[in-house]
Amino acid sequence: MDGITLERLGNLHLVFLHLPIGFVVAAVLLELWRWRRPSEEGAWLQGRLLAANAVASLLTAGAGLVLAGTGTYAADMLALHRWAGVICAGLAIVAWWVHARGGKWAGRGALAMLVVATVVTGHFGATLTHGPGVTEWWRKPGADAAEKAVARKDAAEAVVVKPAAVAAVVFAKDVQPLLEKSCIECHGPKKAKGRLRLDTREAALAGGKSGKPSITPGKPEESELLRRVKLPRDDDEAMPAGDGPGLTPAEIAVVEKWIAAGANWR
Repeated sequence: MDGITLERLGNLHLVFLHLPIGFVVAAVLLELWRWRRPSEEGAWLQGRLLAANAVASLLTAGAGLVLAGTGTYAADMLALHRWAGVICAGLAIVAWWVHARGGKWAGRGALAMLVVATVVTGHFGATLTHGPGVTEWWRKPGADAAEKAVARKDAAEAVVVKPAAVAAVVFAKDVQPLLEKSCIECHGPKKAKGRLRLDTREAALAGGKSGKPSITPGKPEESELLRRVKLPRDDDEAMPAGDGPGLTPAEIAVVEKWIAAGANWR
């Protein structure tokens, strides 16, 4: 164990976020039940659910704000998800407070707004994590994957890389600076996203959780690293991740020739 880090605290967001969803669903179901069968016990239980939801929402939002500062995410969608999460936590407190004061119709209105905020926040979060097609239930199955496949093919054809035209590649002078500039921050000793590290040859050859080798010496076409740096910048698998610029065609050519020559690490 390396102790508590900001990244580990931020990752708790992925655990906490299920709690508010469950509490809100339970509160709505109980409200529907109370609509037909009002009871003091039901009101008391709903109050406890809304109180627990308020606490869980604050924990979720707090961990999410920490996670946003440690990861690499699309800036526009991250901003939408962040503000939606903060609003959702605020509405959770309002819904509990209104219920505690005994306002029946005001409580129902606050609960309805909380449901909408929870759905919207979840939509932005799913889009941020899995891409824009994940919540578009009306799309035909496989449509998003087909579009990505076409985009990747077009990108591969558009990126004209001629490794043979590149001068002899020296790892320390030509490749290592590229890795440090674009890769090591997320795939190094301090952070290994996707269980992938690119700071040593052994780790790069082993690959990450995808099960594919990041680098296959002598075979650029089988190297996951090269495939991903060639992807369009808006592709979910494109590397380096985020809104920053990717590698230039000239830099990709350097990496390709280096891999083709055996990916020497000296």
